Amino acid sequence: MIKKATIATFNDGDYAGEYDWTGGIPLTVGEEIIIVLDNHQKLAYILSDKKTTLTDNGQDQEVVTEYSFNLNIQ
Repeated sequence: MIKKATIATFNDGDYAGEYDWTGGIPLTVGEEIIIVLDNHQKLAYILSDKKTTLTDNGQDQEVVTEYSFNLNIQ
């Protein structure tokens, strides 16, 4: 059975912090993501780094994907 975890780290801006994205989101380095906050403020971030690690434990595999985002300042 494959067990997946996705960690998203936002390095700056009003959404800065580390988030556990259960289930994950398929993203590619360089892709933009728009975060809409409770107050309807929109923040544009760029995926700057993506790392995926697979640990094979015989019948079980653990896949951890780590995303790192930076504000998209234009």
